[in-house]
Amino acid sequence: MRRFQTIVIILCLGFYVWFLSHFGTRQVLHYIQLAGWGLVLTISLEAFARLANTLGWWVTLGHYGDRVTIRELFGARVAGEAIDYLTPSQVGGQFVMAMMVRRKLDMAAGLSTAVVASLCEMVGQIVFIVLALAFSLDMVPAARHLFWPVMGGFVLALALIAGYLLVQTKSPFTYLLRFAAKLPVKFETAQYEESAAEADTILREFYLYHHARLVASSLFYVFAWALGPVEIYILLKLLHVRASFEVALLVEAVGMLIERATFLLPAKLVSQEGGKALIFALLGYPASIGFAIGFLRRIKEMVWVLFGMTILTVHRMTSERAGSAGQRVRMHRVPGEDPLSGEESL
Repeated sequence: MRRFQTIVIILCLGFYVWFLSHFGTRQVLHYIQLAGWGLVLTISLEAFARLANTLGWWVTLGHYGDRVTIRELFGARVAGEAIDYLTPSQVGGQFVMAMMVRRKLDMAAGLSTAVVASLCEMVGQIVFIVLALAFSLDMVPAARHLFWPVMGGFVLALALIAGYLLVQTKSPFTYLLRFAAKLPVKFETAQYEESAAEADTILREFYLYHHARLVASSLFYVFAWALGPVEIYILLKLLHVRASFEVALLVEAVGMLIERATFLLPAKLVSQEGGKALIFALLGYPASIGFAIGFLRRIKEMVWVLFGMTILTVHRMTSERAGSAGQRVRMHRVPGEDPLSGEESL
């Protein structure tokens, strides 16, 4: 499996190099110069989307999140999204999110709610795509021949959501633990059985009894996805391209379907620049405009990935330092001494 993923990544990188050579590095640099400080605006706009994503996760916590703050959830969410962006499977981010807040949020609750939030994010994306296409397909005459390809991508996205929901109802954490026990690597699973069962129970109870929180979380993600076409419209203006907001809506919606169909590719290789180039070409614009939009968006994404990885690194260093300090305290503790008062206990 790893060999297959390596081959796919190498092919994608080769395709990416071909894109750069085809459109010309000088032309791409010209687009970056046109965007200029406007990139700061799109990078800042992404903060609102990340905050909405964080609130989408926060809604799913309920009483489990009484001790954890929005700031802590935001940091965990940004770090988790950075991991998802860089990995082909795009599932490791949920473990990172739960791990980073485990001091204030039980690991079982953190992991299960992160999984629920991931489903809500997918639902929010589908809702946004439906609204965007309903509003833009009739407004952009050149987009009418995209109807059937769009329907195909839409059906695939719905199938992925249905499959993801089905997996969540089948005790996924217990299944993963049993699978880990069969691996040739020595792994003590007995100590995690209770936590896995608890996480599965939280998942089942959420889908049975917390429909309002499911809807509220999905709406936060709809808002986050809706900022995408705003970003594209800003980039089009920065590049001096005459295009309506309906075009930005359509490009974002169809681009989401392409990215959903190629979700196994890390860092949106090919689907980001290549997908945007294809969509703009089909709409009658130069393909180079689409490539430039995708490339400028990648710059924004890499800034946030760097931010997320920095947060994760600082968190690990802080945790290791706290663990070392706690170990030194235990080693130097006088026998019979109360660790809180410093006095000898009776």
